[in-house]
Amino acid sequence: MENATSIDKQGRLVLPSHIREALGLKGGGEVTIRLDGSRVIVEPVSNDVNKKVREWEGLTKSLGAEAFTEEPDESWKWMSGEYARRKLGLS
Repeated sequence: MENATSIDKQGRLVLPSHIREALGLKGGGEVTIRLDGSRVIVEPVSNDVNKKVREWEGLTKSLGAEAFTEEPDESWKWMSGEYARRKLGLS
């Protein structure tokens, strides 16, 4: 399926209706745009992914995990800003 379309002065282009319908795109829908060499690839953002993220968020919130309050053990010392500055000779 191939169609020519023009780009307006604001850089917008219109996807033909049969292409929007084939991809399930509606007004306000989201797409990703990327370059592949000299080609522009437009792909719909999957609502299924967004739904899964919301489900995961709900699940993690329902676990009722508490914030990490313990001091890290020595194996994590390299993650502290103080340790990094000392190793770089900045303190």
